[in-house]
Amino acid sequence: MSHSGQFLVSQPFSVKLPADLLAVSTNAGFLQVDPALLLVTCERVRQRLAQELGGLPPGRDRVHLTVIPARTPTDPLTLLAERHPGGWTYRLAVPEVVQQRRLLEGLVQVMFLEIANRSAGEWSTDLPAWLVAGWAGRLLALAGEELLFAPPSGGGPLAVRRTVVERRRYDPLRGVRPVLEHHGVLSWQQLCWPGSSGNPGAETEVFRASAELLVHELLRLPSGPAAMTAFILGRAQYLNWQTAFLAAYAAQFERMLDVEKWWALQVACFRPDPTLPGAPGGTGVWAGLREAVRVPVEVRPSPDELPAARTNWPLQEVIRRWDWSRQRPALEACMARLQTLGATLPAEAQLLARAYIQTLARYLEQRPRADASVPASGLVRPTPARLVYETLDRLDQLDAELEANLARAGQAPPGPLPARASAVRVVTNDLGTLPGPPEGGASVPR
Repeated sequence: MSHSGQFLVSQPFSVKLPADLLAVSTNAGFLQVDPALLLVTCERVRQRLAQELGGLPPGRDRVHLTVIPARTPTDPLTLLAERHPGGWTYRLAVPEVVQQRRLLEGLVQVMFLEIANRSAGEWSTDLPAWLVAGWAGRLLALAGEELLFAPPSGGGPLAVRRTVVERRRYDPLRGVRPVLEHHGVLSWQQLCWPGSSGNPGAETEVFRASAELLVHELLRLPSGPAAMTAFILGRAQYLNWQTAFLAAYAAQFERMLDVEKWWALQVACFRPDPTLPGAPGGTGVWAGLREAVRVPVEVRPSPDELPAARTNWPLQEVIRRWDWSRQRPALEACMARLQTLGATLPAEAQLLARAYIQTLARYLEQRPRADASVPASGLVRPTPARLVYETLDRLDQLDAELEANLARAGQAPPGPLPARASAVRVVTNDLGTLPGPPEGGASVPR
């Protein structure tokens, strides 16, 4: 019995594994199940689900897991739900040699079903295949080493198996990007009806990858974890899961057609692998970030003529040369681009994008206050010159860090920012620059 008392694991009888299954059990993606370690896996999987969803109701109904002899490496898990006067009892048969992904799918299904059936009548409810497959893939990507344990090896009385987990990037979609890049992302209808009308089945690689992306995007919605928890809790109150889904996500979607449109937009905006130099747009992750921190500018030979060219200016030039009425919308648009791009970036690039956002937010917040001639009592405000200088200095540091990352990634050689063309005149409100720390009556843009 597990620590919480909800999970019980038994192995009525055991047979010697055939040589082929024993060899398969040591392969990546497979696991030889140990009853004692399976109890730990169950507890940790439920804890991780509660952590990702922001909390789950305490376990109520018992889950009996039985380890059975395996016949082939692809033996399925069998789940049986039994209704009794005091609630439900769940029995899950687990082959001794099983695929890791399939084991997590079985555990996720029984845990979500135990929660959903609390409001069910005489019949057990059902869960969409994408929900189970998506969450199993997410758990495997984020914490597979912390959830699944192979039996310890060793001939002595005490066998110790050490596992070192090193995480540098928080990217739950890293493993599925190559699959989605090769096969494409499934549509909403294909995810809703796996295996019918020629749609890929629930156990195909492309279905699992698309389901993982769907769960990831649903969690990113406003109050996404809370809405998904409400969907699971309220599933049994409706005849089909689509109605329960709309009830839980009423703040985002009014009709199922809205869900299809939203998912089509997510598929269109999905970047298969932003860390590759050959990603869409011909730029890698750092080059894409560099583009996001540039401001589009039209180049005109004279104010009365049509634009002769378009270029991108660094943020420093915008702050130096443009008046405040033009700076503000341009800098706000840059912040919006960074916030949109940030969700698709790896952790290191996200930190740099967040630093740009914080620098611009501070400047946009304090710039109007710095123009006030008489500050409020007890309030210390930076002078406009000092605020501009500090902002430019911080942006120079961030640009240098960005260029260094580009050089390390081998996407572009380090060097100065692109120079503007000298054959035409850029029409701006040029009020001077701040080449050094402001002193005295230094000129600043108004």
